Amino acid sequence: MSSCNDDEKLILSYFFTNLDKPIFLAKNFHPEVWALMQARYSRSSIGMREGFLELLKEDGENFAQLVQYLRESKGGASMDHAVAKAMQFMDKWVLGYGHSSVAEGAVVGVGLEGVSILATKVIEDNRLASYIEKSTRYVSFDRNSFLIPQEIKESSLAKDAEKLINLQFQTYQDFHEPVLSRIKELSPVQAGQNENAWLRSCAARRFDSVRYLLPACTKTSLGWTLNARTLAHAISKLLSHPLAEMRQIGEALREEGKKCLPSLLKYAERNEYFVSTEQDGAEFVNSLLGAVKAKKGEAVALAFADRDGEEKVLAAILYKHSTLSLKEARGRVKKMSGAQKEALIESVLKTRGQFDALAREFEHCAIGFDVLMDYGAFRDLQRHRLCTQSNQLLTPNFGYDVPEDIVACGEALVAKYKKVMKKSAQLYGELAKTNIHAAQYVLPLAYKKRVLMDMNLRQAFYLIKLRSTPQGHISYRCIAKGMYDLVCKQYPLFAKYFVCDLSNDELGRLKQETKFEEKLAR
Repeated sequence: MSSCNDDEKLILSYFFTNLDKPIFLAKNFHPEVWALMQARYSRSSIGMREGFLELLKEDGENFAQLVQYLRESKGGASMDHAVAKAMQFMDKWVLGYGHSSVAEGAVVGVGLEGVSILATKVIEDNRLASYIEKSTRYVSFDRNSFLIPQEIKESSLAKDAEKLINLQFQTYQDFHEPVLSRIKELSPVQAGQNENAWLRSCAARRFDSVRYLLPACTKTSLGWTLNARTLAHAISKLLSHPLAEMRQIGEALREEGKKCLPSLLKYAERNEYFVSTEQDGAEFVNSLLGAVKAKKGEAVALAFADRDGEEKVLAAILYKHSTLSLKEARGRVKKMSGAQKEALIESVLKTRGQFDALAREFEHCAIGFDVLMDYGAFRDLQRHRLCTQSNQLLTPNFGYDVPEDIVACGEALVAKYKKVMKKSAQLYGELAKTNIHAAQYVLPLAYKKRVLMDMNLRQAFYLIKLRSTPQGHISYRCIAKGMYDLVCKQYPLFAKYFVCDLSNDELGRLKQETKFEEKLAR
């Protein structure tokens, strides 16, 4: 690009990090224009920067205005012409031919506020995205932090639901002080400890306990980063959902999304296949099974595991570093001694650092867990999007958990807690007679549900290590420990490489909070 004139250099400098190097970043781009420029790599023999100038110069007047604007404003430039050209290209040559992969080049950030916790679980079921959600550990939810869905508002049980939700939130707030006081008694500040770190750790543990009272209709906020293809798919799923809140979110996402991605969201519509999959599947299974009594079972049970998982991983390592076929590699593994197998694994993992994952070859071994956990824990573990998850609806059929810190506060507090849970289950039962989906909204996070979580061993390593740390919530720490036991039993050759924190720190957040205070003091 050394032959560029000053006007061209001005424009390229605004939209790219350099003019003449083979590697560069784009900046200040409309997402659809970026998607177009990325897509042109497959159809053009010239570079992106040259192609971008060509696109702008198709309208000489627009190009001149852009140059003038940049010279005068020293800032943002009008992209109307380029956006129009991008939309035209997308509609005619890309979307019209079904090449929706081009939409993966347009990345957007979405903010969702005032949506229910139940809704975030539907949204976060989309795999190729990044999510940050309002924390129940660091934020107190006030009396107005709930949503009564349309299905319940329009039912004869609307007043009963509002009364119950008010009780849930009032109890949640009433428990703050006694639970915090009890935690401070159980884990008093020690000599030499930073008091601010101790106080925040106690507060976090308090929230970890009282969050069990929050219902699934609790309003929350969610930051969402994803590409246009995933967003279009997510919108279609939401528009096809049986609950009104989800459909309303889908409509709002489509409306706002088209302001940034007018062509790439053109075909984001209700999908009858999604609708029938939910309705017809549920109806057929119910007719096939009839009334089924829920059995509580284990918190974590082995759903399945590759019987020859160790052999598959070892063979994959041989395969990668040789010219063997997979069949030949597996034949070699079968002839190896135990010591040779251990040495082979050690050869690829011996320099692994604290924050390094297992070698990619561990992805060739799959394992699945049938997990029974409270909805609060599901709220956290669902974010492991490399797992393949099939989750059941939230019901009161498996009972609920009672946090130890609430038990430690005495029988009176436990009785209040159980009263809320009982009333919640009773109203759920009434609501479920007409709408089993909407009935979920009134159940607190303490109630349990089943989730099938399949993953490869590399993801299992990451999940177990992350979710067993002392600063994690006690509920999902127990799940991670259960998974760890099953992995070690199933694949003893790999057991020593898996990391699971089995400690039982009184204040799991204390070390992290102390480090934070030390940084502030520097």
